[in-house]
Amino acid sequence: MTPPRDARPHVCRTDDGVALHGWIWEPETPRGVVLVRTPYGAWRHGDTARAWTRRGYRCLVQDVRGRHCSEGEWNPYLHERRDGASAVAALRAQDPQLPLILSGGSYDAHAALEGARDVDVDALVLMVPALGLAETAWDAHGRPQLYDRIGWWHQHGRGSRSFPPLSDDELRARVASAERRGVERAAREWGWTPTVLAGWRRLWMTPPVDLDRAYGGIDAPLLLVRGDDDFFHADAGRLAAAWRADVHVVDGPWGHRLGADIRDEDVRDRLRDSGGIGAVLDAWLTRTGLPSGASSTRHIVPAGRRSRSAFEPLSGHWHHERTA
Repeated sequence: MTPPRDARPHVCRTDDGVALHGWIWEPETPRGVVLVRTPYGAWRHGDTARAWTRRGYRCLVQDVRGRHCSEGEWNPYLHERRDGASAVAALRAQDPQLPLILSGGSYDAHAALEGARDVDVDALVLMVPALGLAETAWDAHGRPQLYDRIGWWHQHGRGSRSFPPLSDDELRARVASAERRGVERAAREWGWTPTVLAGWRRLWMTPPVDLDRAYGGIDAPLLLVRGDDDFFHADAGRLAAAWRADVHVVDGPWGHRLGADIRDEDVRDRLRDSGGIGAVLDAWLTRTGLPSGASSTRHIVPAGRRSRSAFEPLSGHWHHERTA
């Protein structure tokens, strides 16, 4: 790990004494605070943090429990509610007067949602969220997503550091074994520890998230970015439908890596020329009354409890509408 030169280290302790480490990027005069919690290495999120600091936000990117610099044992999708609340409390104690946003994509979006369950936050900004174990294990038709899950747990689910990905041949062989013998019996031959195997069993046994029960008490506006080609698209739609506070959905022709998944160079250019997702974020922040990086926005996000912005790839224009 190479520490970022433009950030300072941060540590907070959970209610059970585990030290969670991260990095803080800071503007000269903070007007808000953003928290991102990730299993993928806090120092790797420098570009994301700098985008927030340009908008006037102090940004803490924190390694989740058991990953990289943070203490504890890594159990995917198990500790983010409790630990996220501890991180929010630490930031609130430092800057009680500043608005606080929880943000992240994929697993980081799950961590943000869980962190908002028991504490008050001012907004959430989520991208292509992985809602929970079951939502990552099964597709919208109830089919097991073996390639994705075996690959992810091999690479990211087995300790404080990520491993190199499986080769295509080895991944195909493991998928074939899981199809033939079952996911649990096949995994016993992959050299995983008992702790990892227990998490692997939990992955396939956990029911889908009850969105109303889990997140119905969150009274904060939500900006939700989903992708037409993202495998979590349907789950993002379910989250938007269940959200009780204001929700603005951002749609476009991208996959799980957002603009990086757009193969058509002309479409990528049109998205960039339109201001991209960041321009819609600025408009939404302004509409929500939160600090924004733009003195005047290129887009007008309509007021209302439910609204939507959709990027049209052929014209390169954004379409903004109220949906309820």
